[in-house]
Amino acid sequence: MKLDLDNVNALCQICDSSNFDVNVICGRVCVDGSSVMGVMEMCNRVVTLAPVTYNDKEYEEFFEKVKPLGAFKVEGFYG
Repeated sequence: MKLDLDNVNALCQICDSSNFDVNVICGRVCVDGSSVMGVMEMCNRVVTLAPVTYNDKEYEEFFEKVKPLGAFKVEGFYG
């Protein structure tokens, strides 16, 4: 997803409300999705969201929440 200033706060709220960690990755940099300052450093860049959970239901629900922000799930990216 391309991260802009408008959806940094919304993304951090979604990550913070999840009961698992979400990594926001841009190149070699990886920050916690709940960290507003860390995520804000990645503004105007394309980032990868990596939820750290093995529960398929939580995984699917997370991507449904971030879909309005422009994020999408890539099948087989991690597996």
